[in-house]
Amino acid sequence: MQDQNQQNTSEQEPRSFQFEGLLWLILAGLCIAVIGIVIYRYREPIRASFMRGQVENFDQVIIKDNYHDVSLENGQSWDISYETGRVHSFSGLVRHISPIHEQAFAILTFDILVTNGDFANPDLVQTSVTNHHFTWSAPTLVTPYGEIHLLHTVPANEAINQRLMSIHNGDEVTISGYEIYRIEGYDSADNYIGFWQDSGCNTTLVTEVKINE
Repeated sequence: MQDQNQQNTSEQEPRSFQFEGLLWLILAGLCIAVIGIVIYRYREPIRASFMRGQVENFDQVIIKDNYHDVSLENGQSWDISYETGRVHSFSGLVRHISPIHEQAFAILTFDILVTNGDFANPDLVQTSVTNHHFTWSAPTLVTPYGEIHLLHTVPANEAINQRLMSIHNGDEVTISGYEIYRIEGYDSADNYIGFWQDSGCNTTLVTEVKINE
């Protein structure tokens, strides 16, 4: 009798494991189905969240209202307001350049620190750029002579973008364009996603780049 019970138990165990495995398989299938439905329903926000924080070609950017309305083919768009209607030029030595990776503001390409006078001399003035802000200190000077500007660049076209990409630390440059007051951002579904407004820096629609060879 004991041998018979053991045999019955051993026969039931494989069936139990098979049933449990089937339940796990059904559960996994349901999870995959739910994930698929969620991805399909929210495909646009999900796709937007994984977009690269840059524009591939600025000649493909859609420009309206004299650069006040800028958009991409994927639906992202920005309303831009300017400080003045005149061109401003920034000339001097580049002491910092780094790409801007802001997915919500993909038209912004570089942080470029342009300095002249004492600010261009690392022996006199120390500079640092972090999180799109700059700091400086001059331990031996009461009031440094010259200018220091951190540019957040928006290229007017792909040729300008390529020129900006060719700038290196230590280059003497003149970067010209229109200073931007504020950028209002919208996602591909035309939902408002916030604004970009610098504090003490120079967000600029760049129209010309000169690099002294």
